[in-house]
Amino acid sequence: MKCLSGSHLFTLAFVAIGLFAFARPVCAVPVTLTIDNPQLTVRRPVTGQIVLNFTGTVSFGDDFDFEEAILDVDYNYSSSNGIPTELGSLDFSDADHGGSVSGILFTAVVSSSTTPGLYGFHFGGHDPAEFSIEGSDERRFVTVTQTFSILVTVPDGGNSALLLGTSILILFSFSSPAAAWRRRRKTGECSFRDFSSLAWLLSDDLRWRH
Repeated sequence: MKCLSGSHLFTLAFVAIGLFAFARPVCAVPVTLTIDNPQLTVRRPVTGQIVLNFTGTVSFGDDFDFEEAILDVDYNYSSSNGIPTELGSLDFSDADHGGSVSGILFTAVVSSSTTPGLYGFHFGGHDPAEFSIEGSDERRFVTVTQTFSILVTVPDGGNSALLLGTSILILFSFSSPAAAWRRRRKTGECSFRDFSSLAWLLSDDLRWRH
């Protein structure tokens, strides 16, 4: 009968422990949260408001139930302005015991009075705004969190109005008789008619002042 030495026994024990470890089933993540597009960009409406939908998926493990959802109000970096947020109509408890639900996780409202800029922070701090889902199997609680942000840009209407106003001002200044006389004076093209127009403008201005 052949006896095994101590070193051989140690090697066999090590191999057995390794096989046992690899043979153990891999535990699934008990709670998962996915936001399809956590960084949204929206053009501020000229009037009224726009409702933004943050869609995604929530899943729970076999023994886990939905416990709580926590949603931050979305503030800018200085916390001087915020965008109101609200949970969507999705029932997260439909994903209990190994299920999954997808749809509108929460919403945010951008109105015509919202100050343009980046919104993605906690109030009074510089930590990112978060949406969290908590699940439990009656022995432990597991919370998963995703950050989100909203970039509000200036509407085209505001830029167009400014451009139109500037264009009208430039057009008026270059089409007035006094402006035309100044341009022709610089180029040496003044005529008796130009001087008559200028004299008329000056006399009319004097009458208005008196």
